[in-house]
Amino acid sequence: MSNIPESNNPHYLVLRIIFICAAVVFILLAFNPLTSFYADVFSSLRIQMLIAALMCGGALMLLKLYKLSAVVFLLCALGLGPILVSFPVTSPVNSEALSIKQINVNYSNKYLSTHLLSLRDENWDVLILQEFSDKNRHLLTQFITTTDMFGYEEVEGIPYGMVVLSRIPMVYKQQVKLDGDKLGYLKLKFMVGNTVLTTFIAHPPSPRSKRHWQNRNTLLAALKLSTQNEKGAWLVAGDLNVVPWSSYFEWQQAQTCFGQHRYSSFMPFKKGHSILTGLPIDHCVMSEQVLLQSLVVTDFKGSDHKMLSYKISLK
Repeated sequence: MSNIPESNNPHYLVLRIIFICAAVVFILLAFNPLTSFYADVFSSLRIQMLIAALMCGGALMLLKLYKLSAVVFLLCALGLGPILVSFPVTSPVNSEALSIKQINVNYSNKYLSTHLLSLRDENWDVLILQEFSDKNRHLLTQFITTTDMFGYEEVEGIPYGMVVLSRIPMVYKQQVKLDGDKLGYLKLKFMVGNTVLTTFIAHPPSPRSKRHWQNRNTLLAALKLSTQNEKGAWLVAGDLNVVPWSSYFEWQQAQTCFGQHRYSSFMPFKKGHSILTGLPIDHCVMSEQVLLQSLVVTDFKGSDHKMLSYKISLK
């Protein structure tokens, strides 16, 4: 039997080095300040990186490196706390609140017809559908007499796969083109009582390649500039394909749905969706004149995104 103490056992030393290095790498990737493509991708996975670091910290504790494991736990807690914990701003419910639902339905969602039948009978003022295929245009005919629509009558096809249905007056409609029909967003104006609410609806490319990442950033920058130039009440809504802690998400957290209610809205796998495994990339961002009153995030069968249902009122 070996008399070598565990602290000097070469197997223990190797394991300690491996888990120390792994914890350091995960933490550095999670908090890296760089703005390059790969750095932004790793930073977007901050929750998952820090959970991996926590697991390394647990291994270090089992290997009796208590001080190092405590440091790892502390750094992870400091990183995860602001992301996972929020302090919702409570406000009195306004009976005149505007009810909005938004969802990335998935172009090939075989349950879309059933979803639309259900949504038709639900209470909402504005319904935003993204990744809506032209092949499913006929499913919108049931809304013709009850809503004002954008995306249904466009001859060239549904712009950027986005359809907006409104039960309140839609007084302005514009497709803002940044790169022809390939890149752009919608600018719509709704009458809410006696006030006009300008709404920017966008679905930037998923940053799965450097070119798509650059196009996403171009669109996000254009949206940010548009909101800065807007003098009245405004709202940004959609699957923006960016996490709120990314350096390319330039709005203040207090202005966002995520800033007031933590959630995860996207998960590429069918099982195991939680705030720890998913990503909050579907957003609503509001100007100071807009007050978020409530938010509910629910599953949407056939899509890898969740539906955001929220109520807002104008100050």
